[in-house]
Amino acid sequence: MTQPLVVVSSGTGNTRIIAHAVADAAGTHIVTPAELPEDLSQYNPVCLCFWCAGGDLPPDLKAVMPRFKDKKIACFCTMGSDPGTGHAKAWMRMICEAAVGTDRGNTLEATFLCRGRIDEKRFAHMTELGEGEMIKEREARRTLSETHPDRLDVLNAQELYLKTFGA
Repeated sequence: MTQPLVVVSSGTGNTRIIAHAVADAAGTHIVTPAELPEDLSQYNPVCLCFWCAGGDLPPDLKAVMPRFKDKKIACFCTMGSDPGTGHAKAWMRMICEAAVGTDRGNTLEATFLCRGRIDEKRFAHMTELGEGEMIKEREARRTLSETHPDRLDVLNAQELYLKTFGA
């Protein structure tokens, strides 16, 4: 018999909020990539909760992805920009399909993307890369992200889990 597993990589705590919501819906606990058990045979489905790390998976999660084989996987991600844009949705699909690795017998069952706070150091670094210019649109996106994930994000993540995998 298998049980669900929730794996979380969180830089600011945003993604941990979503991971707790998913774990509550799944009736299971949360582990970080560093805490991942050696034997993963008893876990299925697997819910990966992560943040957008410069357009990629966070390094700690990316390092353990090859260990998942023959799993039903759902990906839950937080990002500092608008998750409803076509660009964000396409990025999410691309990054999740690559991470899941169908060559290992895994299937991508669902994806969830919501806003999340941006780490202040990362935001300052991104601003420096933009030659120090802070445009109003960028600041507005950052401000919008400060209030997320919110209660609606949490409920939507739980609903997606239950719709995809049942109670």
